[in-house]
Amino acid sequence: MNPRAHRDLADGIFHTPECVSSNSSSNGRPAPRRPFWAGLSRRARLLLGLLAAIAIGAALVAPVVFRNSPSGSTCAKTLAYKGVEYTARTVPATAFVQSIAIGVGIASGCGSTPANVNVRSVTGIRPTVAIAVPTDQTSIYVRRGACAGVAAARLVPCLRQR
Repeated sequence: MNPRAHRDLADGIFHTPECVSSNSSSNGRPAPRRPFWAGLSRRARLLLGLLAAIAIGAALVAPVVFRNSPSGSTCAKTLAYKGVEYTARTVPATAFVQSIAIGVGIASGCGSTPANVNVRSVTGIRPTVAIAVPTDQTSIYVRRGACAGVAAARLVPCLRQR
């Protein structure tokens, strides 16, 4: 009898160490495979975890950064009133006087959601040419194509001539 053999008490069979595979568990099934990262050093696994955390963080932050950052082109607020599109133009607050309320328009642009806003006429300018919004004292909403390319200082006199 082999001196290195041992006897399994459950079934009375002698086993030698060569017969018992190192890849099997005590119930005869193969041992589970080790994950691929188990062969990596602790430092390498920490580095991979850190890189994954940075990638996930960048993916979560990117939409906010890109939405709030100024792009190469300027953003123009628009206002739709009675089927006509108006574009906001910045002028000095003392350049025009808002008059009576004439209705409700839909303001949108620059990443904001469309919203209903009160629309007012401007003294001396027809509402078909330009209108104003009471919450914005430094912008006048001009119909597309009206006084295009005119500087802010000359915009209101140009609109009054139309």
